[in-house]
Amino acid sequence: MAPRLSRAQEKCTIYVQKLDASPYYLAARVFNPQYRTAFLKNESGHITAEGEKKLFIVRKLWERFRNKIPVSVRPSESENITKLTLQPEENVSNFHNARRNQILKNARPQSQDEFENYIFENPVILDKSTTAIQWWSCQYGRFPRLSQLAIEVLSIPGMSDKPERVFSGSRRRVPWDRTRTSTRLLEASECVKDWVVQGVLKDVL
Repeated sequence: MAPRLSRAQEKCTIYVQKLDASPYYLAARVFNPQYRTAFLKNESGHITAEGEKKLFIVRKLWERFRNKIPVSVRPSESENITKLTLQPEENVSNFHNARRNQILKNARPQSQDEFENYIFENPVILDKSTTAIQWWSCQYGRFPRLSQLAIEVLSIPGMSDKPERVFSGSRRRVPWDRTRTSTRLLEASECVKDWVVQGVLKDVL
């Protein structure tokens, strides 16, 4: 029994080392708004030398994504600020005054980097009904590109068994008389089927 436990521990150590070398695994931990860079710090609250290396890996992933993916066309914060400042203060309600002050307070200058702003902010405690992906989906105004990367990274399944089951089920959907079905249509149909089973689309259908 002891040799088997020893081999299992060695195997787990190898997998942990592989995870620490994966930029997507490290990014998934950094993009958790409740922790951010906490796992990279020592007891005194400073990022360790090893933590700096891991943060460098995530930063490089962000830089590649930032330079490749444009921001979607949505009203920018600067446009919202302009619209609000054009209205005289005496003509707006207390609610709109508070909203204007909040936008002015949280607006991110275009010269600042989204990733640097995010990692230096204080962690946010989420309630039990809110996931990290849901939190990021509401952060487009502050982090337009970073929120896209965070949602993509956090959407990666932790294990491959679920995608493999969905892929295996697709072979039963393509009989010999439907071999001309495109891969894009097959992927869409399998995703919708799985979403319906999991209840993801219950508020849409």
